[in-house]
Amino acid sequence: MIEDKIIPIIEDKFTEEGFEDCYIVDIIVSKNSKVVVYMDCDSGVPIRKCVSVSRRIEHYLDESLILGEKYTLEVSSPGLDKPLVRRQYNKNIGRELKVKLKEEEVIKGKLISVDENGIELEEYDKKNRKKIELRFEDILESKVIVKFNKKKK
Repeated sequence: MIEDKIIPIIEDKFTEEGFEDCYIVDIIVSKNSKVVVYMDCDSGVPIRKCVSVSRRIEHYLDESLILGEKYTLEVSSPGLDKPLVRRQYNKNIGRELKVKLKEEEVIKGKLISVDENGIELEEYDKKNRKKIELRFEDILESKVIVKFNKKKK
């Protein structure tokens, strides 16, 4: 698979100074030779890092021709619509999450903590707040809930 060839190229880039806190979130290769790489970094993803990773991948694809001469390559941070990968939870402590569990239950709450086994959310309604511990093995997907503050006039 093409992903298996690209992953070591990216991981090698992530050993360079300034990229040590970066990691792969997802790689999607479509039949029409389009490669989309989602990356993240514990310290955030400036555009210059995406450009640098893109150039490294592009150099490999041009040299190897595994996709032929014509392909499309996109390297970016994952959008808010992408589910979190395990490493992303830490940088989202304090944010609101929508968590879908494997048994189809959906829980919304503030991410309080993360450990090697799972996460802790503070679920609340208008009257009550309760802490819920969820194991990673029970989570189907988690997404950050984006809230926009209305400006008062």
